[in-house]
Amino acid sequence: MDFARILIVADVRETVDNLRDFFESNGYEAEVALNNKVASAILEERKMDLAIVGFKVQDISGIEILKNLRTIDPRIPVVLIHGTDSKRTKALIKKAGAQGYIPNPIEGNSLINTVKRILTSRSSKSGRLRLPLR
Repeated sequence: MDFARILIVADVRETVDNLRDFFESNGYEAEVALNNKVASAILEERKMDLAIVGFKVQDISGIEILKNLRTIDPRIPVVLIHGTDSKRTKALIKKAGAQGYIPNPIEGNSLINTVKRILTSRSSKSGRLRLPLR
């Protein structure tokens, strides 16, 4: 059994590095991508349990990246990060098929709770991955 693997897709190096450090310090494995092409290559090469995607990455919407990732792995859960916390944005993200939404600036407890909720649900269905005890 493996620990959950998280793919982080954003175009700001500091953001992906901080999120990777955050997840690794909480017992997860993390891969980072600064663009859609690298994210696709990682997902084609390696099974990931969840993707966290910026709402816009190098002029490509997070929703387009979500759709692209789903062509590679139709079952990967995706959480989008967005700078506004409006009902309209949340509805758009949900309609696109994202399993979660995190407003920016990112609050650590909210992020980890969202990830745990999604991964626990997925794990209970597959029994495949192990979540950190923290």
